[in-house]
Amino acid sequence: MNQLRLLPVVMEGFSITPTLASSVLKIALRGSADMEARPSLSQFVLQTHEEAERLTVTEVIVDVHELYFINSVCLKAFVVWIDLLVNTDPSNRYRLTFQVDSHLHWQDRSILALQRMAPDIVYVTNWKGE
Repeated sequence: MNQLRLLPVVMEGFSITPTLASSVLKIALRGSADMEARPSLSQFVLQTHEEAERLTVTEVIVDVHELYFINSVCLKAFVVWIDLLVNTDPSNRYRLTFQVDSHLHWQDRSILALQRMAPDIVYVTNWKGE
């Protein structure tokens, strides 16, 4: 398999860490996705979609269990991503799974709303303390 071309994003109070294992790309978000994080998150989402297509991964897991806050502008980056995925040729489509911490109530509400946009492509699982 090709080498991952996504670089981590590290800012004060927010980080994105990509890893590739077999045909699964995992993206871990930590901290608070506020206005300061918006440009980095928006760009990273687009790059992740392109990278997932290039690597022909079967799944992208977005681990948000350590993301304690997200504002609506940053949440929109995921809406854009899901729209890109819905409009991708089905033969090139990958599964998008959000790994949440159900103790963070905003995650249940917001991420489940994202899932309703494309329930056949977007999945939600509860983080189990890996």
